[in-house]
Amino acid sequence: MPQRNLWTIPAGFLEVGESTAAGAARETLEEAGANIEIIAPYVHYDIVGIGQAYLLFRAKLSSPFTFAAMPPESLDAALFAPENIPFDEIAFSSVSIALKSYLEDREKGDFKFRHGSIIKEPGSGPNEPGTFKLTELYTV
Repeated sequence: MPQRNLWTIPAGFLEVGESTAAGAARETLEEAGANIEIIAPYVHYDIVGIGQAYLLFRAKLSSPFTFAAMPPESLDAALFAPENIPFDEIAFSSVSIALKSYLEDREKGDFKFRHGSIIKEPGSGPNEPGTFKLTELYTV
């Protein structure tokens, strides 16, 4: 667990022969015990300094409606109302940026796909405030 006792969204690496959407659904089931229906791709962020790309989807819970932490994949699982998202306890800058974008789009009622690069200061933590910026942002 790279950021113990902090919140994130279900995510992980793809398995051979798996699409990104199938991987997102599998990781959500493995980490949060939840079945989902993918709605659409939402963000693609490159984290250049560590050679990673994050592709996040918008999704909704689907039947059977279950939700629970799934050890050893996760220590806890929770659903938060938008106004109660604990941004000061989010593990990763990519998740923090994506959630803030989602809340803005939700308020407008217009969801756009985003692509950008997250640039971090050398030696900074995964979501240390003021040490990262989103560049090369494109929205569709």
